[in-house]
Amino acid sequence: MQMLKKLLGYAIVIASLLGLMMASTAFAVVYNLPANGDNVVGSNSIVRLKMGETLSTFAQRNGVGYYEVLDANPGLDPLRLSSGTPLVVRNQFILPDAPKQGIVINLAELRLYYYPPDSNTVMVYPIGIGRIGWQTPTGQLSVIQKKQDPDWRVPPSVAADMAKRGIILPEVIPAGPDNPLGRYMMRLSNYTYLIHSTNRPAGVGRRTSAGCIRMYPEDAEQLFNVVPVGTKVTIVNQPFKAGWLNDQLYFEAHTPLREQRAEYAGRYNSLWDSAVNTATAGKTVTVDWSKVQSLGKKQTGLPQVVGVVTNQPVATAATSGASTSSGG
Repeated sequence: MQMLKKLLGYAIVIASLLGLMMASTAFAVVYNLPANGDNVVGSNSIVRLKMGETLSTFAQRNGVGYYEVLDANPGLDPLRLSSGTPLVVRNQFILPDAPKQGIVINLAELRLYYYPPDSNTVMVYPIGIGRIGWQTPTGQLSVIQKKQDPDWRVPPSVAADMAKRGIILPEVIPAGPDNPLGRYMMRLSNYTYLIHSTNRPAGVGRRTSAGCIRMYPEDAEQLFNVVPVGTKVTIVNQPFKAGWLNDQLYFEAHTPLREQRAEYAGRYNSLWDSAVNTATAGKTVTVDWSKVQSLGKKQTGLPQVVGVVTNQPVATAATSGASTSSGG
């Protein structure tokens, strides 16, 4: 009996260790960059909802953002979730059109990409960004400070905004569970903007901040531990992306930020075409423009093949009303 208990105990320990190993690797955010210069990484998956999960807890468990789950699963009602429902989890990405160095943030897809130096890899994370009226800025920045367990000195603008809602904030919120910055903070060269963890993970994958970049606590810790001070940060806004994998052309469409939808109205086709034509420059390519248009309208965020490199010259078509194109 004692021997049986020992064996059972060993089995439990081994199972626990395997569980920890699986938990730490099941939703890895590190992808090898294609050796041939292609810029599509990862692959999507199907994951079933667990009993009692909300859309926010499902998103965090799978390393994706809240809106990202909704976009990838059209028709999903976050208030009527059923255990066992299979959901598409987006883990395939066309890398943003930006230098593959340092941190690259694409506001339109609520994603952060980090290219560790001399590693030929990219680490990809969901993020929360600034809400309307508190937009996260685009441009070239850098990490100028890192701090673990930071106090939060409440900006006067945030204090005034909260006061209008009847909430009076102190000048400083000390480190701890009530601190919105969480345990890890990186300050950017535009001094009022931070990349930080959060005590409200449900806000990741949404527009809920006053302009800062919010991350899941576990993601913020991982990024904090590998990003050195001085790292370049490039913030872009690219709702439509095109890229390559093994001579196949991919297209990816996200819902533009709300404040830009009126600006884009009437010229979506030109935006889709621009992304595709930029990616195909210098190549002879057959493009399924009707599929580009369909994906551009659906805006699921899921990359799909829309073209292929051809060996024979084809007719030039620079708009999504045509079926073929010569890049360039």
